[in-house]
Amino acid sequence: MHTVLWQVFDELDRTGVAYCLLRDADRLDELARGGEVDLLVESGQLAELHHLLRRLGFARLPDRGYAPHHFFIIYDRASDGWLKLDVTTKIAFGKPVKNLGTDLATNCLRNRRRLGAVYAPMPEDEFVALLLHCVLDKGRLEPHRQLRLQALRHQIADEAYVTSLLRAYWSPMATWPDLAGRIDGANWTSLLAERPQVIRHLRRRQPVRARARVVRARLLRQLNRWDAWRRPAVPTVALLGPDGVGKSTLAHGIQGASYFPTSQVYMGLYQKGSKPPARRLPGIGFAHLLLTQWKRYLSARYRQTRGHLVIFDRYSYDALLPTQQRPGRFQRARRWLLAHACPPPDLVLVLDAPAETLFARKGEHTVDALDRQRASYRELQTRLPQAALLDTTGGADQVRRTATDLIWQIYVQRHSKE
Repeated sequence: MHTVLWQVFDELDRTGVAYCLLRDADRLDELARGGEVDLLVESGQLAELHHLLRRLGFARLPDRGYAPHHFFIIYDRASDGWLKLDVTTKIAFGKPVKNLGTDLATNCLRNRRRLGAVYAPMPEDEFVALLLHCVLDKGRLEPHRQLRLQALRHQIADEAYVTSLLRAYWSPMATWPDLAGRIDGANWTSLLAERPQVIRHLRRRQPVRARARVVRARLLRQLNRWDAWRRPAVPTVALLGPDGVGKSTLAHGIQGASYFPTSQVYMGLYQKGSKPPARRLPGIGFAHLLLTQWKRYLSARYRQTRGHLVIFDRYSYDALLPTQQRPGRFQRARRWLLAHACPPPDLVLVLDAPAETLFARKGEHTVDALDRQRASYRELQTRLPQAALLDTTGGADQVRRTATDLIWQIYVQRHSKE
């Protein structure tokens, strides 16, 4: 992940985009397996930054209603890590809506300093911005934030300047000696206790605008949720393959390593634990099967609109697999309807392994039967849209990385025009 991150910084320097890291410039070495970076840029250069990140392979996350923040993400297969960039053009505080505006962004960019290979705010600006972030946005001071505030406290050289910042954004009566003494004494509780007074102080600067930001953000976020029903941001993926090929292992692996929250939905034609109704009328069993599939699909769709990556364990495409007996015209029509009853997933991963490997893993069926299953799924893969054949003999971790990368490419395609 270091390679991806340094590419971003190199491109920012090369293209002349003015930026600085708001936080954690001293902890970039901890991002070897990914993480989140908070980046401040000039508002007039946001579009240029967006194009730059797209060239590097980033995709934009839905951010309507989160102004002035814009989110970008990338999956790096080499490091098996996710990197998120939280880009902002202004520094505002508040939870859950950033409605308490400040002019700190102008100061941070004007006074930025070179810190190794990156730009960071000068100690006075970073100290005040970090303190407000912890108290107003997080409502807590984590140990590494405490250490950073203490380190910055000893780097501050312009006491008059930091006092002016504190009086503008913390309290009109604030003094640097008082705050420095509390930092030295690790009196974090007293700082957190001032949160209500700090909020009132910042609201008095722009009372109408602060309330308007909250209303606007809530409306836009609600529009996001409505729009997600039409076009969810995160894709769905179906795992197909013969018994013992590793569908459950892969699903759990993706769930444990994905940036997105993940839900698994079983979509086999014969639902586990379900009891078909008594067949008093012809077609009742078929109708029940269709309703069951749609019930599962709608459940998955709901989770997808909530931002979940949905993994389908099997799918109705199993109806397209050959049967032992040649089906008649009615049976072919029935199986076609079952296979196409629900909308197609965004990605189909057909898992594959030699029949001997499948038998060794699970011990079910004969090697010949498993070989026929395998051949059926391989043939099915060639007929399905957005389908890829995935060899599962390379080890669970390697298979998961390959699958995650394929899912990521689908996500990038969905957002390439935004």
